[in-house]
Amino acid sequence: MQRIIFHSLLFGGLLFAVSCNTPSNGAPETTPPPTAEQPDMASTDDGMTNDRGYNIAVLDTTVKSPRKELTGTVNGVDVTINYGSPAVNERTIYGDLVPYGKVWRTGANEATRITFKQDVKVGAEGATLPAGTYSLFTLPEDKNNWTIIFNKTADQWGAYDYSEADDALRVKGMAEEVSTPAERMDFALDDNNVEMMWSDLVISFPVAPAAR
Repeated sequence: MQRIIFHSLLFGGLLFAVSCNTPSNGAPETTPPPTAEQPDMASTDDGMTNDRGYNIAVLDTTVKSPRKELTGTVNGVDVTINYGSPAVNERTIYGDLVPYGKVWRTGANEATRITFKQDVKVGAEGATLPAGTYSLFTLPEDKNNWTIIFNKTADQWGAYDYSEADDALRVKGMAEEVSTPAERMDFALDDNNVEMMWSDLVISFPVAPAAR
């Protein structure tokens, strides 16, 4: 399965500086230089687009972790993912900035929101999730074991007011280490999977229509 690895992008000379809230050492974040390897995406007036069935638009560049929105189709299902896109910025991500055993907002600032336009089956378990918009959280037990959480309270800041009682569904996520780290956290659609890529990990879960 091909992997789309997101890095720093230059759009017309403008470098989007991205961070995940305040760096763990309290120092201001500096913007890393773009890497030689760039994703297979082209710049448009609306953001980044490709031939894999989705587009990413940058909605807000006034914050350190720009707000982005992915729109596209995965396995015949229309999906929208709205998220804050942080940078590694030479920090230790997993087990530190993203602690194990705690629910993570899966991005920066506002909780990530995911919208399905129809009822879907998600995860290897094929659990049914009704159409709608959910906040998308993750719970890493360790680097290799992740739980994907769909919470019915779509609009919330981070995970500070997260309530397990409002969970619509929890499924297991698939974790895969990659040899080329992604400086910025981004989402992608690949084959039948929704993917979150950051640092040296891809966390993914399959999506399918609830009814064929």
